[in-house]
Amino acid sequence: MTKVIISGGSGNVGKNLTTLLKKNGFEVGILTRNPSKDNKNDYYWDPDKMEIDPKFLAGTDMIFHLAGAGVADKKWTSSYKKEILESRVNGTRLLVETLQRHTHQVKSIVSASAVGIYGTHPEGLVKEQYPADSNFLAEVCVKWEDEAMAFSNLGINLSIIRIGIVLSKEGGFIKEIGNLAKYGLAAPLGSGKMMVPWIHVEDLCRMFLFLGQHPEYKGIYNGVAPHPETNAGLTKYIAKALNRPMFLPPVPGFMLKLLMGEMGGMLLSDQNISSEKIQEVGFGFKYLHAEEAVREILG
Repeated sequence: MTKVIISGGSGNVGKNLTTLLKKNGFEVGILTRNPSKDNKNDYYWDPDKMEIDPKFLAGTDMIFHLAGAGVADKKWTSSYKKEILESRVNGTRLLVETLQRHTHQVKSIVSASAVGIYGTHPEGLVKEQYPADSNFLAEVCVKWEDEAMAFSNLGINLSIIRIGIVLSKEGGFIKEIGNLAKYGLAAPLGSGKMMVPWIHVEDLCRMFLFLGQHPEYKGIYNGVAPHPETNAGLTKYIAKALNRPMFLPPVPGFMLKLLMGEMGGMLLSDQNISSEKIQEVGFGFKYLHAEEAVREILG
């Protein structure tokens, strides 16, 4: 049985990836600050303290590195922005240093990043070679990816997935909009015309597994579905799937920025991002269109 390790296993994507891996016969270990005494596959780590139990490396062939503080979990105070950055940089650096110091058989690592690296309004259809922006999220992604590149220097095959808006029942966009839609309060943001680079959580997890099993496909890939959707379209599909009306006018952009500060700008991002590269190496999406993805998630 192939053993894999997940950092960030308690998050939405991590939980779904764990389920997928176990269904496919993998032994799954989790790096966590609070390992369960009853679970031999929980391994202690604390990136803030740069502490880790190196026993997680025993028999491990693959690592899926997802860990990082949620960018939409709290308002972007200066202290939380510091946590968003350091949780990613320190966690990655801790893994690199541990692999440097200890004998291991890790052959491939698939690390998360985000489409935020491209900025809020990149021009045209955005492919992986598009230059990074200079806003906060872009700077976080650049530093995160730069740290991850050190895995390659250790002779490990590295792939990086720049993740878009993840659609799932457990959290994120659908949960937030769905909670409003249940009371008839769902509304587009800003103009509602912004393109949203979404991906169904099942396809994202399948993409992680695909790259983990094909270490020859090294490099950076956009983790988005082939057909982006507008913010208004996604909101409409959620309300429709819940059999709720959508009649409120769009939420003005200035109000979002007033209420949410710098994070409000992120919610108004307009990003038409390409999935061509991951498809060219043989990955097939199960959910191509946002309406079918939303309908599957909300039943």
